[in-house]
Amino acid sequence: MLKIHCIMNSAIEDILAFRTCCSLKMFDQNLEIHITNQGNDPLTIPSYLDLEMEEGTKRIATLTPAGDHRLLPGDLMAFYCSMDETLWDKVRGVTFYDKEGNGYSTPIIH
Repeated sequence: MLKIHCIMNSAIEDILAFRTCCSLKMFDQNLEIHITNQGNDPLTIPSYLDLEMEEGTKRIATLTPAGDHRLLPGDLMAFYCSMDETLWDKVRGVTFYDKEGNGYSTPIIH
């Protein structure tokens, strides 16, 4: 089981701007997503998610950090991305997937 918690307009953009002031810039990372493996087995989670809206589903494949991430039971990981607030207002749910293709969804309440 994967617990998903989304934080729109988190303070991460300011933190990343401060921490990367002398190197790579990561602007507009205004959506922070925490995922926690609440199951008994390790999960490998790729760095993408699907947004579920009345209009259909939109895949977001620009999550940071990129790649596949192994989460042991109890592990928490944070992803970040740039999200248009108008689009986010339409989102009713988000779904992450593990490498086996299992989906883990959570509703979004605005």
